[in-house]
Parts: sequence; structure tokens; C-alpha cells
Amino acid sequence: MRIRQIAKVSDMARRQLGVELQVVGAEFVKTMRIWFSYPIMIVFWAIFPLLWVLPYVFQGKALVGGASSEAFRQLTGSGNYLAFVLIGAMISTFVFSALWGVGNSLREETYWGTMEYIIASPTHPLVILIGKTLAEWAWSSVMVVFQALIIALFFGVQFTLAKILPVLLLVVLLMIGFYGFAIAFAGFTLLIKEVHGWVHTLEWIFFLFSPIRYPVQVNPITAFVSTLIPLTWALVAIRGIILLNKTEVNLYQTVLILLVMDAVLLVAGYFLFVYLEKKTRRDGTVGMH
Repeated sequence: MRIRQIAKVSDMARRQLGVELQVVGAEFVKTMRIWFSYPIMIVFWAIFPLLWVLPYVFQGKALVGGASSEAFRQLTGSGNYLAFVLIGAMISTFVFSALWGVGNSLREETYWGTMEYIIASPTHPLVILIGKTLAEWAWSSVMVVFQALIIALFFGVQFTLAKILPVLLLVVLLMIGFYGFAIAFAGFTLLIKEVHGWVHTLEWIFFLFSPIRYPVQVNPITAFVSTLIPLTWALVAIRGIILLNKTEVNLYQTVLILLVMDAVLLVAGYFLFVYLEKKTRRDGTVGMH
């Protein structure tokens, strides 16, 4: 009798998992269909992050008289400032895409008039967010491939298979934790009904305290704060692999640190989202603003 009950519970759990996976797949397909309805946006977002950093590249050339600098080499190990900034733009595309895409995704549902249906349905909003997260990852990957092609063709940065595999590992580890952060951010969006100001604030915090556009070790405060941001560890290791051909020994330390940060961000992000989602339901403020 007990074995039958255990088998019944196991069968129900398996069917529930199957239903939730179908919801994740349906949300992925829905989100991708909406984005690919506007194909020009792929080209725009593939090129825009590079255009954004080009003025800083020109500024660097104007100040040091070329695309490389001995002082810059002493700080970073590579004098190629141009490649430094472009790699920062490419990796930050994943991060800012997660902030805007996943963090703002439930707010967009309120614009479309579908948020109330999600809250009222038996499916937990976190399952919906997993589908949106996978779609955001696919969308960001397409854009980064565009950027990598542009950087390789026009700026001479080489992406060999031996470099791409460890870089992919670091990007995956970076984004696992960051999507945990973005899911918590989606919970805040449910609560405060505003996202643009928060995302812009976070963008400038990352620009200041992580080495997206400049080596943070030029200032002791930015150098210290940057060690708390996973993007810093990932960017330093990725640039080391692509520009400096560093050995795998350097990779192990970064992988370990990113794994610890992933665990903290995922657990904290999950519990924070669940708390904020329950608070929003309890207060009855889903459809406000």
C-alpha cells in the first residue's frame, strides 16, 4: 500500500514537472516570436553596443596618440585598448540584456494586459520567468555572435576554438548567477511598478565599478568594489584568455569564485522573488500604475 502511494506521488510529481516544462517551452516560443516579429531589432542591438563604446575608443586614441599604450599595457597586460573595450561591450551585452529583458519582463505583461492571467493561473510566475530567461539567453547569444563577427572582421580580435570554449564556460557561469539577480529584480518590478530608473542606475554602477570600459585598478575604491561583482571576475578572465593567452591555471580560480557567487545569487534571487511576489498578491497591487 505504501509503495503504491509513493508511486502515485512520484507519478503526480512527474506529470507536474512535464506540465511546467511545457509552460517554459510555450513562454520561450511566445517571447521569441514577439522579438522576431521585428528583425531589424537584431541588427540594431548587435551594432548599438559597439557604437556606444566607439567614442571612448576615439577618445583614447586622441589622448595617447594610437590604439595601444604602454601605460595601459602595464595596467592590463595588453596595450590593445580597442580590443579591451570591445570585449567589454560584447560581454556586457549579456548582462544588460538580462537586466532589461528578465527584470522588465513581468512589467511588460502588465502593458499587454496579461499579467492578471499569469497571477491567477495555477502556474507559478517563476516558471514563466524561467521561459523568459531562456528566451533572453538565446536572444543575447544571437546579438553577441553578430558582435563577435564584427570584432573579428574589422578589429582583428581572433576567436579560436581553444579560446571560445573556456570563454563560453565563463559566460555561462556569469549569467547563471546574474539571471538569479535578474529574477529578484523582476520581483522588485512587481512591487514598485517602475524599472527604467533602477536599470539605468545599475548600468552606471556596473560601468563605474566593473572593467567594462576601463581597468578598475586605476583607483583603489573601484578596484575594491569591483571584486564584489561577478562581471569583474568574468571580464578579467575572458580578456586574459582572448588577449593574453593565459593558461588554464588562472581559469580554475575564476570558475570557483563564479560558482560561489552563482550559488549565493540564485538562492537569494529565488527567495527574494517568492517573497515579493507573495507580498504583491497579498497587497492586491498587481494591476496598479
